[in-house]
Amino acid sequence: MNIGELVSLKTVENKDDLLGQKEKHTPYHIELKMYSCVQQGDVDKLLAELKNIDSLIVMGKMSNDDLMQYKYMAVSTITLATRYAIQGGLNEKIAYDFSDNVIMLVDSLTTKEEILSATANEIIKLTNMVAKNKVQPTYSPYVRKTITYINENITKKITVAELSEHCGISSDYLSQVFKKEIGENLSSYITRKKLEAAKTLLMNNRSNSEICNILGFSSQSHFITAFKKYYHMTPTEYMKLTK
Repeated sequence: MNIGELVSLKTVENKDDLLGQKEKHTPYHIELKMYSCVQQGDVDKLLAELKNIDSLIVMGKMSNDDLMQYKYMAVSTITLATRYAIQGGLNEKIAYDFSDNVIMLVDSLTTKEEILSATANEIIKLTNMVAKNKVQPTYSPYVRKTITYINENITKKITVAELSEHCGISSDYLSQVFKKEIGENLSSYITRKKLEAAKTLLMNNRSNSEICNILGFSSQSHFITAFKKYYHMTPTEYMKLTK
């Protein structure tokens, strides 16, 4: 799919009047919306964000060479998108191999238009990979079964004991296998997935109390404390950034 059919990309270099203030880089809340779509594997929402962004890229000066300026932008964008894809569950090796291949592609391009189009198209492709992985992760059967159960029951309170019973193995063994393959404790993974869902709800103007009820947090204070631990800001601060 050609990104040119989906969004008109407008780039700005050191624009002084964007949103009535000096901007030398894309506003953080715009980046956050796009990268959150990658992390969630939400292709439809990503396409909607791309369509709605009037000034997708605002670049500080990174090179005296105009073409290299755009190549540096593309590399940094893909690098960040790759990190969010890994946070969304994509296998690290697959993600890094993808990133390396895209960077090689960008290096071979000779016009700004080619670079912009390739960057957007590859981000869409990466988001599709995350989405596919959420349905059919590249992990062992027990871990796949665990991830599927968590995704399908994200609005409920989920315990390690419940997951081990679902898989038909001991809690200790499941925790060991999960940590080995995912690189994260199972309880921490459950919390992180709930917080990722919370970010989407916050962008849709849901209150802390609503999010606690929807996602099964024990209390608002527990939710706020966990959110701040993972994202270094409160849910309210995050919501303000996305406006």
